[in-house]
Amino acid sequence: MTDIESIMIEDNQLRRAAEIFQTACKAPYYRQKYSGLGVPSSWDEWRRIPVLERTELYDNTYPRTTTMFTGALEDSIVSSTGGSSGVARTIVLRQNEWNDFCQKQAEAFMRLGVSKDDIVANMFVAGHLWPSFIGAHEMIMRSNCVHLPISANIGIDEAYRLCREYKPTVILSLPTFFVLMADIAKKDNKPFDGLRMACYAGEQMSREAEAHVRKWLGVKEIKPLAYTSGDCGIMGYQCADCGFGEYHTLTDFQLIEIVNPVTLEPVGPGETGEILVTSLRREFHPIIRYRIGDLASWIDRPCACGSTDRKYRLAGRAGEDFKLGGAYVTVGEFERAVSEVEELSLNFQIELADVAGARMDLVVNVECDRPEKHADAARRLEEVLAQHIPDIAGGLKIGFFNRYEVCLVPLGSLPRNPITGKIKKVIDHRVD
Repeated sequence: MTDIESIMIEDNQLRRAAEIFQTACKAPYYRQKYSGLGVPSSWDEWRRIPVLERTELYDNTYPRTTTMFTGALEDSIVSSTGGSSGVARTIVLRQNEWNDFCQKQAEAFMRLGVSKDDIVANMFVAGHLWPSFIGAHEMIMRSNCVHLPISANIGIDEAYRLCREYKPTVILSLPTFFVLMADIAKKDNKPFDGLRMACYAGEQMSREAEAHVRKWLGVKEIKPLAYTSGDCGIMGYQCADCGFGEYHTLTDFQLIEIVNPVTLEPVGPGETGEILVTSLRREFHPIIRYRIGDLASWIDRPCACGSTDRKYRLAGRAGEDFKLGGAYVTVGEFERAVSEVEELSLNFQIELADVAGARMDLVVNVECDRPEKHADAARRLEEVLAQHIPDIAGGLKIGFFNRYEVCLVPLGSLPRNPITGKIKKVIDHRVD
């Protein structure tokens, strides 16, 4: 991409973002939030606009209030984020805005090589206002594929049976669901026939989870459907040349900023910052400089695919780490340790609690086929965790832990979010 092309894209994005800002001021909430600010005409002015927090969406969510709407509630679709990353936020789109989102999602799907010859199993959770299942239906319809509307609502055993019977070439769901299906295939020692691609959304999939699903489901490719969220829609797509966690921006659909989480100043190429999202198509319920909660860094090199859409690399969730003793550790460090114990699933949950005397409990609940037969695997994971995470080893040495234990539970038994099906990885009772 030439410098002139880059400048033209940025100018077009700023112009459209300014129009969205002007439209947003018709809504009572935004009119008050942006009081004293003029319509931005430069990037410096744009960056003076205050960010939008997830708590603001929750506190002003429909149906409790309509103060974020720029017009009358009509010709719209209501959806919910599910609340797995905090608290549930309700999002309302005009039908034309919903159609725009579905079309962009379908284009991203087809970029992955999906065609009319594919049989696609839709195994997202339906209902509770969560948009993934119906959004996937619209996407599959626009891609001219054969649609198997199985859903995850029917239970893992029946979904697994239907996939074996109808032999999809592509399956869609959450990483959590794919891991559980792979656990069952591992138990049966039967990979799926003809399954060439698994596409996920709703949460990021780790390299360890990818390897597990690839091995036991027998799937050839594992790809994200796109980088999406319930409150912002699609924020990035992958081409054939994107690496793990890499996405192109949709420059005509979303304005993506990556900023220092403290100063909110733009970060340079290769520096990790927090993503801010502005929807360039949504006028009824605007989203402007929204803290989506993810970290990323810009990739400062052209993509081999030739697209002029800029690329970035996701780097996890903001606040995904937690304090253990004197240092912070990440969920990823636990996942890497779990992946080294063959008998265990990668679906797990960490529980933390303070105990009198400045001590704490650290319990890791891990799903496993027939837990009663694998007590040795639990003990091995305790050892591997201590090897991977110095603060666990140090805490054990000085008696910091009142309880340090890996507990094995049956496959599919960890609590899932009833709306999205996701597992909350960390339950920190210390912050209750």
